[in-house]
Amino acid sequence: MAIDFKKKLASRTITPKTNPIELYGTLDRKSVAGPLRPAQEIVLSEWYTKRRADKDLIIKLHTGEGKTLVGLLLLQSLLNSKEGPCLYICPNKYLVRQVCSEADKFGIPFCTFGESTEIPNDFLAGSKILITHVQKIFNGRSVFGTDNNYIKTGAVLMDDSHACIDTIKSAFTISISKSENPEIYSKILTLFNDDMIEQGEGSWLDIQAGDYNTFMAVPYWSWNNKKTEMLKILSAAQENSQIYYTWPLMRDQIENYCCYISGSKIEISPYNVSIRTFGSFSYATHRILMSATTQDDSFFVKGLEFRPEAVKNPLRNEKQKWSGEKMLIIPSLVEESCDHDLIVTNFCKSSLSKFGIVALVPSTKNCRQYQNLGAITATTGNIVEELDKLKKGIFSKIVVINNRYDGIDLPDESCRILIMDSLPYFDSLADRYEEQACPNSELINKRIAQKIEQGIGRGVRGEKDYCAILIIGSELVRFMRSIATNKFFSPQTRKQIDIGIEIADMAKEDKTESPIKVVLSLIKQMLVRDEGWKEYYASEMDTIVEDNAESQVYDRLLKERQAEQFFCEGEYEKAISSMQRLIDGLNVDDTEKGWYLQQLARYTYPTSIAESIKIQKSAFKKNTQLLKPSTGIDYTKISYIHQDRLNNIRTYMREFSDYSELFLSVNATLDNLSFGIEATKFEAALKDVGALLGYVSQRPDKEIRKGPDNLWCGSNDHYLLFECKSEVSGTRQEITKHEAGQMNNHCAWFEDQYGPNANVDRFMIISTKTLSYEGDFTHKVKIIRPNKLKILKDQIKGFIKELKPFSLDEISDDTLHEFLTLHHLNVEDFSEQYSEEYYHKTR
Repeated sequence: MAIDFKKKLASRTITPKTNPIELYGTLDRKSVAGPLRPAQEIVLSEWYTKRRADKDLIIKLHTGEGKTLVGLLLLQSLLNSKEGPCLYICPNKYLVRQVCSEADKFGIPFCTFGESTEIPNDFLAGSKILITHVQKIFNGRSVFGTDNNYIKTGAVLMDDSHACIDTIKSAFTISISKSENPEIYSKILTLFNDDMIEQGEGSWLDIQAGDYNTFMAVPYWSWNNKKTEMLKILSAAQENSQIYYTWPLMRDQIENYCCYISGSKIEISPYNVSIRTFGSFSYATHRILMSATTQDDSFFVKGLEFRPEAVKNPLRNEKQKWSGEKMLIIPSLVEESCDHDLIVTNFCKSSLSKFGIVALVPSTKNCRQYQNLGAITATTGNIVEELDKLKKGIFSKIVVINNRYDGIDLPDESCRILIMDSLPYFDSLADRYEEQACPNSELINKRIAQKIEQGIGRGVRGEKDYCAILIIGSELVRFMRSIATNKFFSPQTRKQIDIGIEIADMAKEDKTESPIKVVLSLIKQMLVRDEGWKEYYASEMDTIVEDNAESQVYDRLLKERQAEQFFCEGEYEKAISSMQRLIDGLNVDDTEKGWYLQQLARYTYPTSIAESIKIQKSAFKKNTQLLKPSTGIDYTKISYIHQDRLNNIRTYMREFSDYSELFLSVNATLDNLSFGIEATKFEAALKDVGALLGYVSQRPDKEIRKGPDNLWCGSNDHYLLFECKSEVSGTRQEITKHEAGQMNNHCAWFEDQYGPNANVDRFMIISTKTLSYEGDFTHKVKIIRPNKLKILKDQIKGFIKELKPFSLDEISDDTLHEFLTLHHLNVEDFSEQYSEEYYHKTR
């Protein structure tokens, strides 16, 4: 017979605990679950006494401080207060399993979706926390409902919220792959063919030829004029898996979307996600976001419609400035020869037994280098299995992970050495378009810094965890070191970068060992737990000073969001005036101001096409990476009248605070001036090299959508015209008839603009000097192949190294001229030193 103990308590009412600290004491925890950590108690106490009523709350905890348990206890407290149902959202299924395991360990009641898609009754009744992943809630056919038909919730907690934001964006985005859906892809290309030729015929031809790196935005006026035809194409294909889950969110909002086309896919994405579509999240009584201390949360304002006040005042443990031990090593600062390829080759040779080594890379191309050297590649299909092997202590070779910077935990021996390889890329074409248009934007640079911080945090997952992090790739090194971009990191990461620079300076003093041995020796000191290193690291990290300056970015994002909402609701005049006020208050460069003028032109289009074109012209003049207006853009010729080459070089150098920053920047530029690099980056690097060498430098094809890829003008109006084919395979046998025709068109354009007597040298940068039998050049053209390009880059590096002993502002004209001549960098040298005649193939 079971004894009814509750009879003894009949005279008393059993009230569930709502104070999360007291609640923890009542849980049926497993023996491995000890008491709450001090950081957890501080945050839980602060929440319960001061922040419990907040609708929007961000909780920031250091890695390893047990934020999962904090989140579960908060939700259980709200359930006990009858404020359910409560939802715990993870960024992916893999992390759902981890959170469920934690809930089970601590004795917190929970439920999940089983085989059925039905929402569990225990969740709806407010008796258990529902643990699920972000894709389950945020999709056009969500079981939680959309618009006014949604499941009401008391509290929604989003763990690893930065990772979730990208997934939410993708829920509103249709991505049509050329390989998987060639018919739909082809229909859309045909629909916009004439519009895209106007935007840039050369780029459009590359896209039609299948160049996956080249992409273009469909002009908003073309999209608006052809939205009915576009809806018919998508409606007919709505059952397609790449369209199915997004179609309900898009079909009645298509005018608020933009289309991007590349050689491999078409992406249709909203200007701003409408989070209100998902009422279970948007209208929850409490919305709690869990965020790492190193992350910037400004994007919650625009992406999740959080109030700026909530973002500016997160709940955190103020007593702890940092957690975990990261030895950041920048090998190229120890010695220039200790470059990217040397590090990759060295570590790919390593056979492992005691700990794991992981490399994070941004692209398939980077991944392939590791693969060719025998590394294990973690793909979408096997990543969980490969990570589990590392956690179980099964080590053999370095594991390379492609374009995943969040949602991966590599604690303790699973990763003692992490290689952060190259600057992260944005995944979506919409993000890449904004980055290309506004490379100096605070918003863009904050997001890049955030991805880097997510990456370097993968190997340190607890207060006592430690990891050596190697930073390789010149663009990444430049971003982390440069004064212009270093400021976008958290104080904790900035201090770790400073320590890394100090380490490099100390390591330079060791002249007895090769640079790679010096790097390996540093790693060994950390691995054997050298007391000197540990004390040095802790004492330096304790000097961290928190940022007190308040960023204006929160208010800007709020204004962006409000303007876009007015436009979506058909309140065009309000959208226009709201965006105009934002522009009037901006303190940014012309490229970014142009970006906002383009938004203003888009808002104006429904009420006045003529005024919209006028504003778009103004945007394009400020930033030629934007949409080319449908009428009235004239080409501005370049010449060397009133130009002083040596002063141009000094102006270029004044952009940098010291020689070290100049050297890093030039290195990154020359790395992009390499065969195999995508065309946009290569051409931008070539323009930058022209400016560095004091020439007037232009990209007509990019700037007016006509003419050659690059055009330089030197003294006495001596022009250098470049057609770039950086992505052509190194094994290509000949220059095609199509490529020769393209070159001829650009030579004719130049002659039309500058006259037949202009002094011009014409170059095609390509991996072969053999012109096919069918092809022909109408003008004298010379070829720059990889070997000649390398000589040019070496001479530029030599020129920059000559400047090291001098103050950049105090180099005399004679000295500068001497160095330029010594390294064959005068305008006439290009034809003589760095190019060769082509060979015309005969039958």
